Amino acid sequence: MKTFRLIRSQPGTAAYNMALDENIYLRYLEDGIPVLRLYSWEAPSITYGISQHAQNGIDLKRCNRDGLQIAQRITGGGVLFHHHELTYSLACSKEDIGEDKNVFVSYRQICAFLVYFYKSIGLNASFALEADGFKNNSRPHQLCSAAHEKYDIVIGGRKIGGNAQKRRRQAIFQHGSIPISVDWEFLRRYVPSLPVDISSVATSLAEELAVMPDRQFLEQRLIDALAYTYGVSIEEEVEELIGH
Repeated sequence: MKTFRLIRSQPGTAAYNMALDENIYLRYLEDGIPVLRLYSWEAPSITYGISQHAQNGIDLKRCNRDGLQIAQRITGGGVLFHHHELTYSLACSKEDIGEDKNVFVSYRQICAFLVYFYKSIGLNASFALEADGFKNNSRPHQLCSAAHEKYDIVIGGRKIGGNAQKRRRQAIFQHGSIPISVDWEFLRRYVPSLPVDISSVATSLAEELAVMPDRQFLEQRLIDALAYTYGVSIEEEVEELIGH
């Protein structure tokens, strides 16, 4: 049975979180030992994709004035807001998650553990392409939460969270957010392009669950979901890969 390292991080700055994710990816390329990291944010933050420019879609002056943290990811995708959420990163091989090595990218396979996680806490989650009316609702957007693409995860037709990837041959790095709650009006101050109808196309755990479990419970369900979905064991490690 394949073993994944588990890293639980203390709340970090946006810059630290993205730097540690990059460090985990680079270490995986050297040692080939898969890693699941769970982490959070010490303050409201925004990350943006490797091919984006921060000034496109983000009010940088207002962010700087109000102390909102901004960092660039090593992955693609759009602007993503982070605050009250469970965030994960995953470094592994295609073989580790049962992805066909002859298939360029199988988002269905690597995101299967997330769908299982949502179902394990009582939510009817699916990939967007399986939801009714997907073709009518499908749309790209520079803000990740507002985009609606076929392997996004939806609950009741509304997108929950967001995920982004980086790949090199058989190696996969993916990180993403599981929003506990989102203050869209707060975010609108810093991302003016936020759609007016965002609350009708995106959701969070607080909106979907009658009773909110504590963070420790959610983390354990996510760990269990990964272990079950890919048939792997989890071994926690305590290690600081970079300094704050």
